[in-house]
Amino acid sequence: MITAFVGIFEEKLSRLKKQLKQELERAKSDRRKDVIKNLIKEVKGLRKTLSECQQEKVCPHCGGKL
Repeated sequence: MITAFVGIFEEKLSRLKKQLKQELERAKSDRRKDVIKNLIKEVKGLRKTLSECQQEKVCPHCGGKL
């Protein structure tokens, strides 16, 4: 896996969290459930991608951190 885009993924994750927080600050009757569901789905996917990228930062020979 290419880890060059980790910074971009982290930035996008923070933006999505901010959008989700803004959506949840609305009154309950004004919230857009479909938008909230899509944001949560995308956040979960990015979290999974970031955790996979961070797990791969080990040396294939000795298992030490890179």
